[in-house]
Amino acid sequence: MISDNDRTILKNFGKHLKALREAQELTFREFSTLSHVNTGDIVKYENGESGPNLITLKKLALGLKVHPTVLLDFDFETNFKDGSK
Repeated sequence: MISDNDRTILKNFGKHLKALREAQELTFREFSTLSHVNTGDIVKYENGESGPNLITLKKLALGLKVHPTVLLDFDFETNFKDGSK
């Protein structure tokens, strides 16, 4: 089972992905075509229902014409120095 903190991370990633897509004024279908990622999967990512694997993360980045690290530049709500949350 997924923890509440991990669920929050998925939701925050989804909001970030959606903001990046909307900033480029891309529809789900356009983004799907550019990234070669199924539209249904993109919807799940943006809704925080699931998260992409590394290969899909690369495809999403290519579709947005950004470096993959841009997709990971959001609030994880985790303290990585002490491992809390």
